[in-house]
Amino acid sequence: MVRKSFTEFAVRCALYLTLTASAFAQYGGGMGGGTSSTGVYTAPKGGYKSSTGIAIGAGAAAGAGIAYLALHHRPAAVGCVQQSSEGSKLMNEKDKKTYMLLASNDVVLSPGERVSLKGKKTKDDNGNLTFRATKVVKDYGPCSQ
Repeated sequence: MVRKSFTEFAVRCALYLTLTASAFAQYGGGMGGGTSSTGVYTAPKGGYKSSTGIAIGAGAAAGAGIAYLALHHRPAAVGCVQQSSEGSKLMNEKDKKTYMLLASNDVVLSPGERVSLKGKKTKDDNGNLTFRATKVVKDYGPCSQ
């Protein structure tokens, strides 16, 4: 919930920054230009470069893109759920590591099912890899073994 509202905030800030940067570049933004008493615009000495506004807009868009990817690219694991003496575990097909599964109340995992999970990869007190599943992204059905 906090990440979602932070993401929305970051995207809105990037949008506002882009719009204000464009207006700043267009109207001079206190850099010596402006209107005279007759209402005619006078450009500052040396003029404006259109590349300045483009660079500011591109930088803001890049910052928003990086913030979006950083917040939405959470670790995911894909593999078959297996039952062991310690509990459920999953061998991640991507990194070939076996994780002990810790599921939240909303996540129901059945042994023998191949699933894609979102969550957090951590280590327990003994140094064993664990995966705290927060969401089942996709249930692929029974494992083919």
